[in-house]
Order: sequence, then C-alpha cells, then structure tokens
Amino acid sequence: MSFLHPLALLGLAAAAIPALLHLLQRRVPPELDFPPVRYLSAAERESARRLKLRHLLLLVLRTALIVVIVLAAARPLVPLRGGGAHQPTAVVIILDNSPSAGAVVSGGSVLDRLRVAARSSVARTTSADRVWLMLCDGVLRAGTREALLAIIDSTHAGWQRLDLVDAVGGAARTVDAQPLPGREVHVLSDLQRTALASGHADVPRGVRILALEPGSTVTNRGIASVTVSEGAAVIELSGSTAAGGDLP
Repeated sequence: MSFLHPLALLGLAAAAIPALLHLLQRRVPPELDFPPVRYLSAAERESARRLKLRHLLLLVLRTALIVVIVLAAARPLVPLRGGGAHQPTAVVIILDNSPSAGAVVSGGSVLDRLRVAARSSVARTTSADRVWLMLCDGVLRAGTREALLAIIDSTHAGWQRLDLVDAVGGAARTVDAQPLPGREVHVLSDLQRTALASGHADVPRGVRILALEPGSTVTNRGIASVTVSEGAAVIELSGSTAAGGDLP
C-alpha cells in the first residue's frame, strides 16, 4: 500500500489522545468502612463493571475514528488484481503516426488500431499522474486527459518519419526526471525497421518501456521509378510482396 500524502500519517499519533484522557480521568473512589452501606458493595461492583465496559467501547470508537480520518487524509492507494488504483506515474505515450501508419490492413488503417491503444493508455491515468503525448514530429504534448484524448482522435498519418530510438530515449529521460514513483513509456507503433535503424535507446534504470505488438505484417511497397514514353507514364513498383495490406 502507498499513500499520496504520507506525511499525513504523522496524525496517527493523535490516536493515543483518547487513551490518555481515559487514564487521566480514572478516579479511585474512597473506601468506607461503614456497616450500613456494606450491602451496597455487590451492586456497586456490578455497576462498575458495566461502566468499565462502556468506557472501553467508547475509547475504541474514538481511537478508530481518529485513525480513519488520518488514513483518509493520507489518501491510500491499494493495487487491485487485474487493474484498479496504481501509484502516481509519469507517462509518455508515443503514438507513431508516420506515413506507414496510413497503411490499410483488414479494412482499417494501422493508425486506427494505434489510436485505440493510445486512448486506452490515457484512460487508465489518474489526476495524480503526469502524462505527455508524442507524435511523429517528436514534440511532447502535455495536457489534461480530455485534451490528450482530443489530440489522439484528431491525429492523422503525417509526412514525417519518427525515429523510435531517439523518441524512446528522450521520453525515458523525461519521465525519469519526474519525482514520481512510477515511470513508463508506452510505444504505439507499427515498428517499421527503418524507424529502429539508429541503434538502441539509452533508458535509465527504473523506467518501464511498454510496446504494442505490431500485429499483421503490412506489405512494404513503393514507387521505384517512373518512365514517360510516348505520352504514357510507366510506373515500376518495388518492395515486399507479402500479403496482408495495401497502400491507402
């Protein structure tokens, strides 16, 4: 269990106040050796037992109330199996909307699938998290959850190619600089080989890199040459011939 405001737990010391008051208020009745009141001894002992039990229950209730108030002020976070609350986290979501994301696979574009995953990442964040969104231009965009969701919905395949190695390295350094216990980078990309050609990213210890599985293989084709002859243009295509996708 973790707490958003752990210093508030110092207030638990106040839980000892009811016990101290209980001890300070104890009275030792004087003993009387007077024969006419001896028959009241049994009734007095029975009454004392009832009062002692009542005072003990009142002490427990007062102490429990103070503990509940202090824990509520500390805002505990209890991780739940299969989801739920999580520790405050700095997150950079990399949504790769490079030109290859416009490829159509099984009737839908690759970017559509990446947008769904990006929305899911943003939706799981809380007000205690710090979240940025990066597109193929490499710019970090901060904002509220609603603002980032609006950007994701309006994103289209761009003309720039994102260098995933540099993007992941920069994002990792950004979240590592945040004073939060959790630090994550979510990579949502079709993971084209050309986007991974510059080596490996330098990721600080403690930063988690989560990458979306690429899924179906997209045919990698392009125009190799164009020859104009007798008023006609002859276009030669080259690239992969694997099935699984078409250029939009």
